[in-house]
Amino acid sequence: MRRPYALAALLITAIAVLIVLDALQTGQGPSGPTYEKAPDFTLADIYGEEFSLSRFRGKVVLLDFFATWCEPCKQEIPELKRLKSRFGGQLVIISISVSPGDTDEVLREFAEQHGMDWLVARDTAGVADLYDVKALPTLVLVDKSGFIRFRHEGLTSYETLEREVRKILGS
Repeated sequence: MRRPYALAALLITAIAVLIVLDALQTGQGPSGPTYEKAPDFTLADIYGEEFSLSRFRGKVVLLDFFATWCEPCKQEIPELKRLKSRFGGQLVIISISVSPGDTDEVLREFAEQHGMDWLVARDTAGVADLYDVKALPTLVLVDKSGFIRFRHEGLTSYETLEREVRKILGS
């Protein structure tokens, strides 16, 4: 009689371990929402310096998928500048151009003209596909542990972005 109970206890324990492991992989808290792990990637910025998303673990990262010809993307830049000013070193902004016509030279001129003093790169590794980018701009906020916590397609207000960053930072 004890053998079936031992087998049932073992089975229940194994299921519980699998549930916990799955929760850790997807960012689910004990009673909180489930978050998707942000796919890691490596790109070179417009000055030729390589970087990876994982390099910024421990900071909140805002991925800005854009193109230089995209008017809403241009309108988003002042909002991103305000965010950078507000959160300083707590927030890393990475603008990734998805347009094949945006060469490093074009992007350097664009970044200088618009005062983009954060990481700017061309999508040479299919990052837009990894993040299922369908519209521009697309903004993705990644928390300190590497989980996607916010995603928005189209022009996003400063107030919305600030609220989401503060929520992630716990402030």
